[in-house]
Amino acid sequence: MRMRIKKLLPFFIAAAICQCSCGHPKRNDCVEHIRTLIVRGSTAQFAESELKKCGFRTAIELDKKSLYADKSVVIEGTMVSERTQVSVSLDADNRVSRVVITTSLTGP
Repeated sequence: MRMRIKKLLPFFIAAAICQCSCGHPKRNDCVEHIRTLIVRGSTAQFAESELKKCGFRTAIELDKKSLYADKSVVIEGTMVSERTQVSVSLDADNRVSRVVITTSLTGP
């Protein structure tokens, strides 16, 4: 009986660790939010408002038919920050034609 418990103990520990870590919110929730809401055909104003809701700084250049957004978040317990940049291309009617999202880690 004790041998069986010793063999199964690592599996129980791994399951407990997985259960604990799976409940924490992901850092990329806003990225998924952007991917699902800002779709082709959305207005530039809608895209900009959704980006601002997620805490992005935005800049719109209608003459270049582009909307840019930038956000940096420090990862808890580290000196590293996660930077997310969004580039939205607009068509002639100022509607979204393409969304490019890049994420990188920066630190000392």
